[in-house]
Amino acid sequence: MRYPLLFLVVAAASAFGQQTNQRSSMIFAPGAKEPTVVNTPAPTPTQQAAPSGKVFSPDDILNAFFLALKADQVDAAYDALVRNTIIAERQKDVDGLKAKTKEAIDGYGPISGYEVVDEREVGTVLMRRTCISLNSDLPLRWRFYFYKTQGEWRLVDLRIDDGLVELFEDSARPRR
Repeated sequence: MRYPLLFLVVAAASAFGQQTNQRSSMIFAPGAKEPTVVNTPAPTPTQQAAPSGKVFSPDDILNAFFLALKADQVDAAYDALVRNTIIAERQKDVDGLKAKTKEAIDGYGPISGYEVVDEREVGTVLMRRTCISLNSDLPLRWRFYFYKTQGEWRLVDLRIDDGLVELFEDSARPRR
């Protein structure tokens, strides 16, 4: 079953979305089926780190995203993924991603995890991570594009499809 999943969220330079005085954080306890939501003060534009002082890496961002998808928390996964990015300002696009992801999970089966299958960097501030989600029936290809600004990696673009053949073609091409 092939779904027309290729879609582009936003290709833009990183920027802060509008912020409020509160934000919700998801905490996944070991073995929990649903996250616990904790309201914390939103960071000011000068705060680039998590409340613990840790700056989130692409690994942190992807781990949290796929953990939420694994827990069947698609809305929460995307809300956390796009937080503090220009993508969050395009709510219609985010809602479309959520709907298409739910449709894909229905068609390809629940997600049990993910693997990073490729990482490419352009200079020191642009990175693309290609992942496959480990769905029960067939995997999906996810391409996350990150931009490092003010010492923090931010998602600036996301593309999802079921183009598995292209993964093999990409791996056969020599890297520059």
